[in-house]
Amino acid sequence: MKTPFDRMTFAGPVLLAILAVAPGCGPGEAGSESSPPPAASQTTLAATVEVTELVPRRLVERVELSGELEPWVHVSVSAELGGAVESVGFREGQHVRQGQVLARVGTDIFEAALAEAQARLEGAQAIHEKSEQLFKREHIPRQELIAATSALHAAEARVRQAELRLERSVIEAPISGVALSREVEPGEVLSPGALITELYRVDRLKAVAGVPENDVAAFRVGGEATIELDAFPGRTFEGRIHLIGPAARGLSRTFPTEIAIDNPKGELRPGMIARVALVKRKIEDAIVVERDVLQDRDAGPVAVVVAGGVASVRQLTLGASEGNLVVVEAGLEPGELLIVTGQRGLIDGQAVEVVEGRP
Repeated sequence: MKTPFDRMTFAGPVLLAILAVAPGCGPGEAGSESSPPPAASQTTLAATVEVTELVPRRLVERVELSGELEPWVHVSVSAELGGAVESVGFREGQHVRQGQVLARVGTDIFEAALAEAQARLEGAQAIHEKSEQLFKREHIPRQELIAATSALHAAEARVRQAELRLERSVIEAPISGVALSREVEPGEVLSPGALITELYRVDRLKAVAGVPENDVAAFRVGGEATIELDAFPGRTFEGRIHLIGPAARGLSRTFPTEIAIDNPKGELRPGMIARVALVKRKIEDAIVVERDVLQDRDAGPVAVVVAGGVASVRQLTLGASEGNLVVVEAGLEPGELLIVTGQRGLIDGQAVEVVEGRP
């Protein structure tokens, strides 16, 4: 038989279990409802950007071409008459002066021919003088005087011809320049027209390049040009347009154009590859920006400026360009602050913080 104490002992654990699962009766929650979680923060941080102030400036638009340096004048010097080479008066690569004797070809033979022609002339002169005297005395008919006069004129012509042959047997430099080659040696026998040497005038050179059909109308003789050469890294040479070809060349449809370059020290040489930049036009007081600060979006190129502490996205109309620079014809105004760093992904009206300005 169980006592009342025994029944209380049995009921104790059951009561504790009921209390443990009763709602609102857990530790620290008795007599109160659960508290809601704290609200999330609504603050958005401003985007950090760098800016530059837009100032009107000048842009020079150029057309870049590939070309080659050529001598200002190139002359092939040949022997007009054949004969034995008596002497050669230059070396390959030597600078020669205009009028300098380059070679003598068959001079001795032409000297002898001139002496013979002069002797025949003397005889013709004597006969003519005698015929005149006899005709005045009416001892000979007029026909004999005419014949003597004709013989005299023919003798004079033969002397002149002999003089020219002798003169042209002495081959002189027609221009001052560099002898590119030496094609003859003393003792050789040349045929008429044999090449003696080629002369290059190099105190002035010309860069020859082809201007595309779409650009040729923008250039005039005397226009500015700059030339860069691999042989002289970091240096730029100034030149002027000397000639624009009157007709396009071949399938390339380019117009051969020559740019004159002064070369007083002779450091530039024909055959060097040249990068030619022709000045197409100069645009004054333009809004000029770097292409890498612009963005391409669905509606076209845009830029972002700072206005009243927020980003303002501007749709742009672009114009002429030069390298990484481009003219903005519409969309930006002088004095505005153009975002140059941190502009990617900005939207219109987004708060921004300028931390540093690019000059």
